[in-house]
Amino acid sequence: MKIAVCVKQVPDSETRINLAAPAAVLDQSGFTRILNPYDAYGVEEAVKIKEAGGEVEVTAITIGPETVKETIKKDCLAVGCDKAVMITDPVLDGADEATIATVLVAALKRDEFDLILFGNKAIDDDSGQVGILVAEKLGLPHISAITHLEIGEGSLTAHREIEGGKEVVKASLPAVLTCQKGLNEPRLPSLPNIMKAGMKPMETVTCADLGLEVPANLVEIKLYSPPPARAECKLVEAEEPAQAAKELARLLNEEAKVI
Repeated sequence: MKIAVCVKQVPDSETRINLAAPAAVLDQSGFTRILNPYDAYGVEEAVKIKEAGGEVEVTAITIGPETVKETIKKDCLAVGCDKAVMITDPVLDGADEATIATVLVAALKRDEFDLILFGNKAIDDDSGQVGILVAEKLGLPHISAITHLEIGEGSLTAHREIEGGKEVVKASLPAVLTCQKGLNEPRLPSLPNIMKAGMKPMETVTCADLGLEVPANLVEIKLYSPPPARAECKLVEAEEPAQAAKELARLLNEEAKVI
């Protein structure tokens, strides 16, 4: 069985964004970058399937600059992935979801994968589109936001949470799944495994290597702007709670116009 895990390097959620005024480009030079946390569930699930037995090969696939190599080595190869494919090409800087999906499809088509895993979404843009777009472009079944997975002979059963309950979905293999929090508990890499990870195959390719002419972006970010400053707080003072409540209701109705 061959499993592909498509992952992304994203800014750490604790990274400070310095944006004093609206700007067309966001300065990301000081960002600390990590493996997208939702992708870690996909990596862990692939490794768990491999550890359950049988002939299973796990390939981590990513798009990004050379700096993504350390993240792949530490958070993918060191925890059990067998090899990695990194698509590094300056033309992909600022690529939108449709372009990213097109490039990933070209990489995925080089091999016949039985299972393709994604994180449910990336924490930098929160779009949650790439996994679904890849499934559509490959013509494969897709189940999103899974929280439990069982692999059978040529098929799978996945659980996903829906409003008010749980949905159980069966699909044939190959298939594309996006992984949600609750699916598993991603393991941490050990220092010896991080050192050994450098010996695993790590292939770097460009769009030209994939025989791909990159399409133009369908989405363009025009402007980044900081959130508006909070309005001055207005305190309602009254001797009795009932009077304060009445005055608050009046202000919300007449001034704020929210009720």
